[in-house]
Amino acid sequence: MPIEILFENSHLIAVIKPHGWLSTPGREASDPRPCLGRELQSQLGTQIFPVHRLDFEVSGLLMFAKSKEAHREAQAWFEQSLVAKTYQAYSQPGSGDFREWAEWKSKIAKGKRRAFEAPHGKDSSTRARLIGEVGDLWLWELMPLTGRSHQLRFEMAKHGFPIFGDELYGGVASSKKNWMGLRAVQLDFTLIPDSGRFGLPQTLRATDLRLP
Repeated sequence: MPIEILFENSHLIAVIKPHGWLSTPGREASDPRPCLGRELQSQLGTQIFPVHRLDFEVSGLLMFAKSKEAHREAQAWFEQSLVAKTYQAYSQPGSGDFREWAEWKSKIAKGKRRAFEAPHGKDSSTRARLIGEVGDLWLWELMPLTGRSHQLRFEMAKHGFPIFGDELYGGVASSKKNWMGLRAVQLDFTLIPDSGRFGLPQTLRATDLRLP
């Protein structure tokens, strides 16, 4: 299946990762799961370098670099929180009014399988708001201001709204295998100094999250 390319130039490429694909090869060489990085490199016929990653069950915007220089620069943008990331997520409904932006703060530590809150954890900050209802589910807009492992999945569960399909954090199981109601829908590059040097647009936007 050809990878959907949203943006490409001589420095960087942004693609749409499907649910149920690895971003980069797993630790086990025999891992049978489809890998976007490997497939994209084959599709392009040239070496690429991962800038950031999405979890296996998560879909949406993913960026790779085409040179070591672009890789080094782009990774620094993400590490320094210069790229504003926006996600959409589905959860079971609850009580309360969440239509105004809230900022959720935690200290998140990484366990063997899942994140947890602990005094020694790293500071985490997430903006969240409810943007609609789809059937019997709530649709959220999420902006991670930091880049902790499983940050959005942890925060949604912590606040009583585990992501639909995210059984690891208490979410209701989806009927589709390897599918989670979480999608990276936008990358905003306006905070990057001299981003024009790499020919980036101000923003990249993917299609919205859809139920399986």
